[in-house]
Parts: sequence; C-alpha cells; structure tokens
Amino acid sequence: MIDALGTAIQGAHAALQSFDQAASQIAKAGTNAVEQVTNNSATTPAQSDGLQSGIVKAVVQMSQAETNYTANAKVIETVDRLAGETLDILA
Repeated sequence: MIDALGTAIQGAHAALQSFDQAASQIAKAGTNAVEQVTNNSATTPAQSDGLQSGIVKAVVQMSQAETNYTANAKVIETVDRLAGETLDILA
C-alpha cells in the first residue's frame, strides 16, 4: 500500500512538471508572436504553422498531464481510504 502511495505521489509530481513545461512553451510561443508583431517581422506561413503546431502540442501535453494528475490523485485517495478502513478494522 505504501508503494502505491509513493508511486502515485511521484506520478502526480511528474504530471505537474509536465503541465508546467507545456504552459511555459505556450507562454514562450505567445511572447515570440508578440515580438514578431512589435518588430514588424514578416512571418511565413511555414513559421505560422510551426508556431500553431507547437501550441497545439503543448495544449495536448497539458491535457495529458491533467489526466495523469487526476489518475494519481485517485490512487492517493484510494490508499488513504484503505488505510482508514484498515485502522477501523484493527481498532
């Protein structure tokens, strides 16, 4: 039971890191787009597609991280509930 808890905590931590990384990628893409407009830099369709593709990938990564975090949180809740029931039985 403790192994499951440790694994779930590590999984939740990894999901948070993945979410943060994706959020940073989106923020960076937005900053790059603003800089291009500010500097009147011409963007080619290929550059625009690359920017959009990177944002889409980051949004997908964020969605996956959220799902992973939710799954790990459910494991933590289950371990907590089982530990409580075990203590109730032993009491």
